[in-house]
Amino acid sequence: MTIEQPPTTWGRTRFGTGRTPAMAIAVPLGILIGIAGGLLAVVFGVAGAQPLVGFLSFAAFLTFPGIAVVFAVVVDRETLKGATQHPDDSVESGWYDRATSGTFHDIIVVLGVTSLVLAFIPRDFQVDLKLVLPAVLALCFVSTGIRYLLLRRKG
Repeated sequence: MTIEQPPTTWGRTRFGTGRTPAMAIAVPLGILIGIAGGLLAVVFGVAGAQPLVGFLSFAAFLTFPGIAVVFAVVVDRETLKGATQHPDDSVESGWYDRATSGTFHDIIVVLGVTSLVLAFIPRDFQVDLKLVLPAVLALCFVSTGIRYLLLRRKG
């Protein structure tokens, strides 16, 4: 016999008995993620000239995103107060799906045309992938954003 518990502001875990608050797991694991990120920064030399300051900076800036990711993984949506029961059935979710689907086709066309143009450019022309790949990513963001806004405007 299970006892039905009311939803809470921060929710509970979706595994085990389901009585453990999600933040009781997310906070310690998020802190560990921050510490691990700080250690990795020191080990790989990204922390800078002062390893202690670099470690503390990386650990501090990675802790809260770590907590958020762990929380999102362990929380049971049904135990959250005010959570939408089926978020994938919303109108906004449909707009997003249609926008990203259109963006995929945009990227195929743009990359195809770009490949065709680059095939006829002389061999001494160099393209730096450090610039091209972020440009493709920016194109994805812009295309999805514009498509989403247009679909939202249409209703």
